[in-house]
Amino acid sequence: MMLILNFCSHYLIEVMSVFFLIAIGFRWASYKSSRVEEIFFTTFTSEVEKVLLMQKEKGEQVQDVEKYIHNLLDQVKDKLPTRTVRHKTRKRNKERARTLGAQSVVSLKDYVTGDQSLFLGIKSEVGSFKSKYPPNFNELTDRILEHDEKWNKLLNIFPIGPISRLIDIMPGIFVVLGIFGTFIGIAMALPEIANMDFSNLESSGSILTRFVNNVTFSMNTSIAGIIFSLLMTFLNTIAPVSGLRHKIYKKVGNSFENIWHSIHGEATLEQELKSTLPRLLQEVKMLREKFVTSEDKKESA
Repeated sequence: MMLILNFCSHYLIEVMSVFFLIAIGFRWASYKSSRVEEIFFTTFTSEVEKVLLMQKEKGEQVQDVEKYIHNLLDQVKDKLPTRTVRHKTRKRNKERARTLGAQSVVSLKDYVTGDQSLFLGIKSEVGSFKSKYPPNFNELTDRILEHDEKWNKLLNIFPIGPISRLIDIMPGIFVVLGIFGTFIGIAMALPEIANMDFSNLESSGSILTRFVNNVTFSMNTSIAGIIFSLLMTFLNTIAPVSGLRHKIYKKVGNSFENIWHSIHGEATLEQELKSTLPRLLQEVKMLREKFVTSEDKKESA
């Protein structure tokens, strides 16, 4: 225990500096990745809306849902940008895709963990789109995006969701570490006061000097923690990840909802209730009239 306290009292600022640099690296990588995902999913939802609008204008009825989903994805996937944080290679990859054209072969790795993994997730949920009852679109979106490692993993290794949430609370962690270091420094310095000979203050001057230096250093940990907290808060503000991912998530969920309505019709639950409630009220009124009539007959008898 004493080894841990000694280490924290002497090297806590260095430890916080390392944590800060690591947090900056993960924040940059996760924000860069989220920006690429925003471009990818925005293009996806935009292209889906274009296809749905064209089919609505034609007035075609969906007979085979599975075939409909596959055709929809085939029309969309060739128009999507590549999902890479290396923006300079995007143009080269798109030109290569155009060159290969229909003869290009999608590798298993790309289909499972790359750009095609989104389509794998959608195809695996064809049953939800076949259902005549609207699914929970938030749960449907979760299940589809679970297949998409580009969405869930940072650098194909780290889970981006927990890392993003951890970085969001790093400002508070730095403040706590700074206060923790201050209390440890004071706790380690106080026992030296017991060794002072108050009858001979001149000989105890060196002890008092060490005590003041230790307390000063412990105060510096709080100052460092506050500085790191402010810097991290600033970085989290100018490069938000959680809010950006939530916006993308809602956009994708709305796209899946539009696909379901294009298959089963445009009527929403509210519209169905508006058309059904008048008939229900009419039937209740008729039943009430029959009940009142039967009661009157009993009383007259």
